[in-house]
Amino acid sequence: MPRGTRKLAIVNRKGGSGKTTTAVSLSAGLAMRGERTLLVDMDPQANASISLGVDGAVAPLTIYELLLGVETDARKGVIRSAVDRLHLIPSAPRLCGAEIELADLPGRELRLRDVLAPFSGEYDYIVVDCPVAFGILTLNALVACDEALAPVQTHHLSLVAIRQLRDIVRKVNQKLNPALKIVGLVPTMIDRRMKISQELVEEMEKEYGRNLLRPSIRLDAKLAEAPARGKPIQVYAPKSNGAYDYTVLTDDIRLM
Repeated sequence: MPRGTRKLAIVNRKGGSGKTTTAVSLSAGLAMRGERTLLVDMDPQANASISLGVDGAVAPLTIYELLLGVETDARKGVIRSAVDRLHLIPSAPRLCGAEIELADLPGRELRLRDVLAPFSGEYDYIVVDCPVAFGILTLNALVACDEALAPVQTHHLSLVAIRQLRDIVRKVNQKLNPALKIVGLVPTMIDRRMKISQELVEEMEKEYGRNLLRPSIRLDAKLAEAPARGKPIQVYAPKSNGAYDYTVLTDDIRLM
C-alpha cells in the first residue's frame, strides 16, 4: 500500500478488556480483506498465539528469542496461520523473563523496532498484542508502532486505565516515538440490555469524541469460545455478532 506498513499496538492496562480478542480478530479481518498482516504476540500469556492454534511453549523460536538476540533473523520466527495472508510471531511463557533480561541491555526499548524493521514493506499491517502490565515489553511495542488502539470494556475501572494509557502514550510520544498516536478506543463486551453499558459509552463519547470507534463490540459467547478452537471469530463463527462487529471495526481501521 502506498503509505507503507501500518504498525498498530493493541494495548490496555486493564485485564479482561478484550485486548487479545481484538488483536486476533482485527488481524484476521485485515487478512481476509486482502491485507498482508503480521500479528506479533508480545504477551507472555501467549493467548494470541493460542487463539491461532499455536503453542508457543513448544515452538523453537518465538518473540522472546528475537528480542534477546538469540536469533537475529526475524523471518525465521514467522509462522503462517490457517488464514490466508495472516502470519504470526508467537509468544511463550518464557517471555516473562525478558522484563529482567532486557533491563541491562543497550537500547532495550528499541528491540522490537529493530526486530520488525526487515518487515517494512513486506506487510500492509503489523499488529502487536501487548501485555497488560506496563513494562519494558509494552514500551517496546509503543516505540515500534505508530498507532495505538485501545479496547475498552464498559466498566469504570477501564475508563481509569484509559486515562493512564493516554498519559503513557503522551510521554512515549514526547521522548521516544514522536509518531505514536492513539487512533481509537474500541468499546467491548457491550450488553445492550444493561443500562450501565450505554451510560458508560455515552460518558466515553463526551470525553474522547471522535477517538471512540463505533459500532461497539457486543458481548458474544462465540468470542469466548473461538480461542479454544484455535480460530479467529470470523472462521469459527462467521455469522455471529462478534464476527460482524469485528468486520466493521476492520473496515473502519482500513479507512483511517
